[in-house]
Amino acid sequence: MKALKRVGGLFANYPLFVSLLILAAVVAHFLVSQRWPVVNVAAALANTEAGDAQDTLTSLALGVAGVSAMVGGFAGVVVVFGLGSENDRFRLLRQKGSQRLRANWISVVLSSFTGAFGALISAVIVVAFGAEPGMWILELCILITAHAAIRLTCLLAGLAGIVDSEDEDHARTRNTVRTADIIRAEPPART
Repeated sequence: MKALKRVGGLFANYPLFVSLLILAAVVAHFLVSQRWPVVNVAAALANTEAGDAQDTLTSLALGVAGVSAMVGGFAGVVVVFGLGSENDRFRLLRQKGSQRLRANWISVVLSSFTGAFGALISAVIVVAFGAEPGMWILELCILITAHAAIRLTCLLAGLAGIVDSEDEDHARTRNTVRTADIIRAEPPART
């Protein structure tokens, strides 16, 4: 169980490690596709009747660039929300989270930009050099963007949990009656 927690902590706290794993997975997929062409997505697209593989991959690359840009915009909002709050709980989170939290916030923004610009580069490569080389860059961009979106959702869930607990504290304070107020209160009049 400790090993599982350690692995989970590695994935949660070290986004660069996850990005390097994604890069390794794409390289492994490339190497496997050289041995077994059936797992090569570009070759599969070239053999379909759906249309031109270059057009399909270019459209897909531009779509991924748009999705990456959306994730990047959302990442900016979430990071500013976490950085800009003057709430004591957010301050404590920033102090305790320190470098690991900063790495996560930077990762979601950087991964989104990488996905967006990489997808645009992929579209240019598909048009200039063919579907095969551009597809591998596009695959990497899709996975990097998915990584950013998942990490961003986890960060947002954590920030929402802090807001929820702050709201619960405010409600509890509002509904609490001080002992001094009870003692000072006059007894109800008898009729």
